[in-house]
Amino acid sequence: MVAPWDRRSDDDRARIEAATLARWLPGAVTAAPFHAARVGDIDDRLIVDRRGLQRLAPTRERDLLADGAGGGSAVLRPNEQQVKATADDSVIVGIARAIRRDGTGGKRDALVREYRPLQLHRGGVAGELLVASTRSDLDRQHRVGARAAAVLGLREDDVLVSALPAGPTLDHLGVVHLATGAALTALHARGVGDDLTTVAAAAARLPVTVLVVAAHEADVLAAVLREERTELRELRTVVSVGPPPTAQQRAATIDAFRRAGADREVAILALWGPSVSRSLWAECVEGGGGLHTYPDLEVLEVLDPLTGRVTDGDGDLTLTSAGWHGTVHLRFQTGTWVDPLTTDPCPGCGRDVPRLVGDLVPHAWELPVALDGGVRGTIDLRGIAAVVARTSWVTAWRAELRGPDERVPRDRLVVELAGTGPRSDTGRLERALEAATGLAPEVIAGVHEDEVVRGIDAAGGVLADRR
Repeated sequence: MVAPWDRRSDDDRARIEAATLARWLPGAVTAAPFHAARVGDIDDRLIVDRRGLQRLAPTRERDLLADGAGGGSAVLRPNEQQVKATADDSVIVGIARAIRRDGTGGKRDALVREYRPLQLHRGGVAGELLVASTRSDLDRQHRVGARAAAVLGLREDDVLVSALPAGPTLDHLGVVHLATGAALTALHARGVGDDLTTVAAAAARLPVTVLVVAAHEADVLAAVLREERTELRELRTVVSVGPPPTAQQRAATIDAFRRAGADREVAILALWGPSVSRSLWAECVEGGGGLHTYPDLEVLEVLDPLTGRVTDGDGDLTLTSAGWHGTVHLRFQTGTWVDPLTTDPCPGCGRDVPRLVGDLVPHAWELPVALDGGVRGTIDLRGIAAVVARTSWVTAWRAELRGPDERVPRDRLVVELAGTGPRSDTGRLERALEAATGLAPEVIAGVHEDEVVRGIDAAGGVLADRR
């Protein structure tokens, strides 16, 4: 039987989204310092639904980190009046009951439960963003985990062993919440510094039916289990944590576990979510349906990375964490390149939630670069478009990442601009581009527009990595 959250009409899903955003979004905008500072002159009364949400400028990791350590100003910090004005009915009722039961102390405890950050995990390109969860958020994460387990086809009698390294990451904590929310017997076997032989030893002590492993280690784990002669008679599912594998990768992993002694052909199913989120999305056990998301808990958009506008094509997966009370992300551009979202019924299970089908590349526009002195950093190529869009005289542009040369011993960002602009503008543009991308550029202004267009055609796009 399909649960109510995952099979609804478009109109029903739109009503649920509107009801969630109508109370939550005004509170998120006003009670998170980062978002409150960016609203500007937008009337608060207009920011209550998806259309209102799209009035807000998209945000990127670089914006949050520039605003404060770990992006902490995106955490909700409401006062009591803001809670009264924007909290949903279940929160208000819970606070009222706590007051009746325990007076002032009950009110304090109820507000702590809803809004005080209790758990943090690291997200973003290099784990620099801290994502806070409250006690009520943790309850939601258990609900999310139960949903993911249902999509994966896991059962109450399953025994799960996780090979994910322990740590403050969405992957590890998300699998902990999955096992807790679905009431599975689970062993998270890999402590800090442990290798995969620890996982093999754990699997040997349990009638393991489900193995969870990072996508890049799935075949390696199978080889270790084979070498350790681990009994895999009950194994039926391998959950690969990461972007969905290709058909060739799945076949190779199935073959690796067959050689390791699995008595049946195991199902290889993906589990993945943006590291700044609180949700891990799962592929259904029936296969072929992509990653199933949770439309009542998040609003997903695909934006053109160069314009920041909504697109019907492929682009930048953008997340709004609807209804959560810790860290609040509004139109956060995850940097993950995706194909268009689909709400057609899944060909396997029939669920019609938004699904990610096709290729998926995390941090496609956030690339590692070599800086001075051999230091490694990152560059956010979307920042180029954000700056150029504010420069009225530019008629065409293109950018290239180039490697070190004899003159400059680091990676270089070269930006060519067509159009007639003031010479004094070049220095301002270089400073703005460095702030927006993270790498000081070489700006070449006054390039003929035809030359820029030829460069775009040769590179296959306005952005090229020539290193």
